[in-house]
Amino acid sequence: MTTALAYPRPVRLPASVKLALLALLAALAVITPRPARASEGEVATDFKRGPFAEFGWRPALVPLRNDAMPAARTHFILGARLSPAVTLGTMGHVTIYFDKDQKVGVGLDAMIQVNVVRGFYLRAGAGAISHVPVAREFTARTPGYGGQVGLGYAFRLGKDRSKANGVALALGADYDLRILADKRRRGIFVLGLTFMFG
Repeated sequence: MTTALAYPRPVRLPASVKLALLALLAALAVITPRPARASEGEVATDFKRGPFAEFGWRPALVPLRNDAMPAARTHFILGARLSPAVTLGTMGHVTIYFDKDQKVGVGLDAMIQVNVVRGFYLRAGAGAISHVPVAREFTARTPGYGGQVGLGYAFRLGKDRSKANGVALALGADYDLRILADKRRRGIFVLGLTFMFG
């Protein structure tokens, strides 16, 4: 019977990708909540403390050893803005892999998002997912744990703030990295638009 261990280890992440991920995590660690200034733009100044939600349906890509598998991810975040700069929430996500017989991946992550300047934000999360593909030929369910890091830019919908109060559109990218039961790592790149509420 074929197992995940029968496949060779995937190529390691390039040093530049590792450095970029470390830089994102370091930025989240050193940024502390601070009062928003008028120069910080709409999202940082207009969003106040209170409930927060986000919804997205975005294309994704799963790098494999010799190629990549297309996918799509939908997610929903429920949480709260602790300040105009810091948001905490829980993200539920479903990833559909566009390859024969691959199972759907269902995951849950605890998330923190920090508005750095104007609409620019960084975020990170940790949790688990029910399935990440190991190889095209291996279709058994392979759960993984780990997390994701991301960045993006959020902006208001429409010029009239009174008509778009508390609603923004965000263009962002996330890198989801999970560790499988056999200790190998599998990543998922997600890029696209999301809706933010609150």
